[in-house]
Amino acid sequence: MAQWRCDVRISWRTQLFSLLTHGSLILLILISPWPEGYSPIWLTLLTLVIFECIRSQKRIGSRQGELRWLMDRRVEWRGQEWWLPKKPWMSGFGILLTLQQVNGKKRQRLWLASDSLSQADWRHLRQLLLSPPFGEGGGE
Repeated sequence: MAQWRCDVRISWRTQLFSLLTHGSLILLILISPWPEGYSPIWLTLLTLVIFECIRSQKRIGSRQGELRWLMDRRVEWRGQEWWLPKKPWMSGFGILLTLQQVNGKKRQRLWLASDSLSQADWRHLRQLLLSPPFGEGGGE
């Protein structure tokens, strides 16, 4: 039985941060003085940053769906059960969960931005993660 569940939405702040970061890199590549003969390197760098920006936006967009907190440091994400092998990293902007499949070796990192959850769900998730076994006084 799930102790807590929420619907994770696309984080607009994370998308904006990604676009600004990649846009800055693209601008830096475009305005930097390049010596003659460096056109292939310039074009390759520009292409790589553009494709990485597209890939980043797709990954951010794919991080949505139902997240359920189960007992014993386990969560259900995308219909699979995952175990949290280490303490999540938390900041005021988001939580980075390191997930490992319960019946497998696959690992995944899940960034939950504060704007991807409702305020009540965000507070409740932080409360769950700050209480034992992850919080102070908990075993690990």
